[in-house]
Amino acid sequence: MGLAQFLQWNVSLFLLIVSRWAGMIMLAPVFGARGVPGMVKLGLAVSLSIIVYPLIQASGPQIPNELLLYGALVIKEVLVGLVIGFVIYAITAILEGAGQLIDFQMGFTMGNMIDPVYGMQSPMMGNFQLVLATMLLLATNSHHYLIAAMVKSYSYIPVNPTALPQGLDFFVNLVTAVFSLSIQLSLPVVGALLIADIGVGLLSRAVPQLNIFTVVFPVKIILGFVILFLAVPFFGVSVSHLFNTSMTWVLQLYKGWQQ
Repeated sequence: MGLAQFLQWNVSLFLLIVSRWAGMIMLAPVFGARGVPGMVKLGLAVSLSIIVYPLIQASGPQIPNELLLYGALVIKEVLVGLVIGFVIYAITAILEGAGQLIDFQMGFTMGNMIDPVYGMQSPMMGNFQLVLATMLLLATNSHHYLIAAMVKSYSYIPVNPTALPQGLDFFVNLVTAVFSLSIQLSLPVVGALLIADIGVGLLSRAVPQLNIFTVVFPVKIILGFVILFLAVPFFGVSVSHLFNTSMTWVLQLYKGWQQ
């Protein structure tokens, strides 16, 4: 191999590594936040690629010389990163879903606000939980595990993979688990507010003269905030469980892709 071919092979390999990291960073929590500038995301992808480059280079992956084949390989690497980032993004979807259910019960569905993390409209309680979860992930250095999981992907999904990704069943089960965990996370507040609705209904039957609509909304809001305040000490355990679950999903994705 001549010097020109050696340089071409190394540059081509580095671009493939950057493509996978860039795809993951676009969707993953913390890294893919809308508030993070694009140049910072690109710099992070390049920096991490430089760090893992010697590990990937040592395996000596086969890189096609044809331009069309190489372009298809770059797209494949970007898709691999996007799929990994999508699975990790399930943490955000769970928190958003739980916040949507809580807002619906508390009567905040008409007051959705812009999410400062991802720059889109989101429920207020979901926004609160997402910001709090992001702070917990950063405070506990959990984003380091995201990087480690991404590095581990090269052990199961090498550059220029030949195996097909996980089948449709995996993603159907993933969406089902997201809905299930969202309901479980919101159940304390939703259950308490449902009991309050039943109590208010019984009160309206016992005292028909009472204008129930002037009472029910302030009571539900106050009760909802009280339950949320009492649940804050346990929120860290819930986020830890969600993070461990997402890492399990990522490992299942890797093993399915390896088959």
